[in-house]
Amino acid sequence: MKSSFKKPPRIAILMCTYNGDQFLEEQLDSIESQDYKNWTLYVNDDGSKDNTLNILKRYQKKWGVKKLIIRCGPQKGFCQNFLQIINDPKIKADFYFLSDQDDVWMPHKLSHTLQKLSKLDALKPNLYCARTTYISSNLKYILGYSEVFLKPLSFKNAIVQSIAGGNTMAFNNHLKKIAQKYPKAHVVSHDWWLYILNELVGGQTFYDPESTILYRQHNKSLIGANTGLIAKLRRFKMLLNGKYREYNTQHFEVFNKFNKDGLRRNLEIIDRFFALRDKPLKDRLLIIKEMGIYRQTFDTHLGLYLGLILKKI
Repeated sequence: MKSSFKKPPRIAILMCTYNGDQFLEEQLDSIESQDYKNWTLYVNDDGSKDNTLNILKRYQKKWGVKKLIIRCGPQKGFCQNFLQIINDPKIKADFYFLSDQDDVWMPHKLSHTLQKLSKLDALKPNLYCARTTYISSNLKYILGYSEVFLKPLSFKNAIVQSIAGGNTMAFNNHLKKIAQKYPKAHVVSHDWWLYILNELVGGQTFYDPESTILYRQHNKSLIGANTGLIAKLRRFKMLLNGKYREYNTQHFEVFNKFNKDGLRRNLEIIDRFFALRDKPLKDRLLIIKEMGIYRQTFDTHLGLYLGLILKKI
């Protein structure tokens, strides 16, 4: 696909691994097969005990040490592993693509995403995210697709909903530099954090209804498909158990450490949201009715109402 870039952008692919030897080779092969070649793969391994490092070193020998760079993760879980590699100022490129260890990328993923990014305002922070194709562990059966989100992307959505997996995400230097200001942010997940951060500072977020990733479903998946009855029941249980309220509280503690310059409008939304959620019910409902906080789909937005009623948001 053609893009409006004056010269081919440099891409840094940021992958995190941990005991991923079962599927890692297929993902590395799919990256090697991309029709866009101006990329470097950086891998943070979080202390794998299996054959993961041997596989990475074999591909590094094949591709060259400048094409595949192997690093040590912090060994504090997948979120902190991704945050470490995202926030590393020594990794420099024009765009950054996040990668899981067990997916398979379609051959045009990089070129397709660059074409979408080229349409955004390059002077602003940019974040790309997309749907995924759920596929069986042996890659033989398509199991479905992640939901299509049609409502606008905004901070009023980001504050209560993560819209896409990190394995679909790409972003520019403007967003990376902002993330680097908060390298030790204790957040729920790196992908939700990037969406929140991009909208908080007035960036552009593009949600692509076209999938270019085969998202493998297997018993070791950290986060599986987010559609279907089982996924909805799981989210409902999380709501009743107060997990979403816990997540929002965690993010509020991060917001309190922000440099307030240039963020006044969205920080006012944060302050009002967290003030209202502990008020009587008629006031809590103002979070939706007056502030306009929303989730993307009918059932998740209904869950937002329920959460406010039960004081679980």
